Amino acid sequence: MKLLLLTSAFALMASVGTYAQKTVVWEKPVVGYSQYNYFEIQKVELAKDRTSLYMSVTYPSDAWFRFSPQSYIEADGKRYGITGSDSIELGKEEYTSPQTMRKEFVLHFKPIPQKTKIFDMLESTQKGDFTFFYIHPDDYQLPETPVPEDFRADDSEDDVLPKKVFSEEPAVVHFKALNYKKGMDAQIRTVFFDITNPNSYNDYYFNLDDEGCADFSWKVYYPTRMQFEIPSAEGSSFAILIVAPGKEVTVLLDMLRDDRYPNSKVIGYKGYMAKWMNGEFQKKVMNGMEISRISPSFPDSYEQYKTVDDLVTLHDSLMLAFDQSFAELQQFPDVVKWMYVDWELRFFCILAEECPALFNTQEFRDYIFRTRPKCLFSDNGQVGFDLKDMTKLFAGSKVKGAGPDLLRFINAMSELNSGIFNPKPLLDDPNLSRLYDQKRQELTVKVSQQKEGLAENIHYLELTEVAPENTLQFLLDRYKGKTVFIDLWATWCVPCIQGQKAMEPVKQELKDKDIVYLNITYSTSPFDDWKEMVKTIPGEHYYLSPQQFKALGDLYQSGGSIPTYAIYNPKGELVYKCVGFGGVEPLKEGLMKATLR
Repeated sequence: MKLLLLTSAFALMASVGTYAQKTVVWEKPVVGYSQYNYFEIQKVELAKDRTSLYMSVTYPSDAWFRFSPQSYIEADGKRYGITGSDSIELGKEEYTSPQTMRKEFVLHFKPIPQKTKIFDMLESTQKGDFTFFYIHPDDYQLPETPVPEDFRADDSEDDVLPKKVFSEEPAVVHFKALNYKKGMDAQIRTVFFDITNPNSYNDYYFNLDDEGCADFSWKVYYPTRMQFEIPSAEGSSFAILIVAPGKEVTVLLDMLRDDRYPNSKVIGYKGYMAKWMNGEFQKKVMNGMEISRISPSFPDSYEQYKTVDDLVTLHDSLMLAFDQSFAELQQFPDVVKWMYVDWELRFFCILAEECPALFNTQEFRDYIFRTRPKCLFSDNGQVGFDLKDMTKLFAGSKVKGAGPDLLRFINAMSELNSGIFNPKPLLDDPNLSRLYDQKRQELTVKVSQQKEGLAENIHYLELTEVAPENTLQFLLDRYKGKTVFIDLWATWCVPCIQGQKAMEPVKQELKDKDIVYLNITYSTSPFDDWKEMVKTIPGEHYYLSPQQFKALGDLYQSGGSIPTYAIYNPKGELVYKCVGFGGVEPLKEGLMKATLR
């Protein structure tokens, strides 16, 4: 009997030992926060003798990545160093496959407790090192920190959309992140409409400090809608704010919130317009309500609309349908009014394209200004990208009110930023008039400074020097009698840069031929970046206005795509063109054909 009991005990101990040695596997674990979303942790294995992370990276094949031999896992306040790797060598530059731009590898660490449910993996906490925080199994629910009361309370002072009052005081947005760890180095991107630079989205990037805080300050001049994006490995969270000159708002983040769900990391607001942002509208509309689903549909065809009365009838019927669709949001009258503008503007843009003859009549424009869009042409509301679109439709209007005056200013600033120095427009608001003068002077000085000290092969071509329709002939005349290779590109265009690098041996091979290489870009390429990059790119370099660049693209039917290439023989005849980089051979053949006498 004693022998039987001992045998059973040993068997039980062996069973327990076998169970303890069993590897714990997390398939498709979740990364709570990392700014390196091109890495994916496919699997985590928690074995008795080691912890392994099975990873993949999707990355351009001509750029390297590297993991430090000092990398470590941190769990429950303890560090577990890296012990080895498979498919990559620690401390060595590694590249992805040229075909797939992907590479899979495994990192091995000293074993962490198998009962662990959450840990971090870092190279270090220094800026730029790879960091992955709050790694956990897919079925594990991250703990949530309660939202402080002052970030949940409504601010009764701001329960309507603000008045459009001009001011040069900056709007200030504060960020505060809970559960923030040193090394996160979280980057925030903001996109907003700047009335002094209306030609493009204004992107601005900044990072939270080691305490998880940051302040963003900008002169917006009028109440303005701003969008802030907090990207991470699993997705992005967005804070959509209404800011105003001289006003402050604080956005509260929680880095421990599960980012697989929409906008999870933005958990509260305090300060200006906090009631609007913490309220039901923000939850229903900004966090998932499908506006397009309940908005009335536009007609499939406009052929049946022959008179201004037809357009008025269509417009009124759609507005009635809009009222009915958004009945559930009528407790937010100012916000619904803003939504009217957003939806209706799209309708006007369609009419301007589909029924231009009727749309451009004074009769229909008078109708528009008498009725809609009320938010744009009233003293209330927010300034945003809708105003940029409106300039195309109503910039010439002399209708009184904040909206039309702003339209004239924005249209004039759009011209200035494109290099068009037309006479100053009529601006009723003395503040806008003064701001226009200031910005015009700044742009004049900027252009003058940019043109100073340029090398002989670097050219800044102003719109006042060459009309868009004459751009190509100007270039061909300048290099008359030569074979001309035109490359339309941009500093941010990866295929463009890859094409230029690939063509270097061809240029060297054909150096005895009378060929001039024209590398042409425009204002989407930051001037300072462009000026530095072209120092290492052979050929002549041109920085054009958007209109000049577009005129060239239209000639080659590029549809705005880059890179675009064109080759002309010494007689000025087009012998080859293509959109996109398809390898050096077609370009080399085009050059050889063009140089044949």
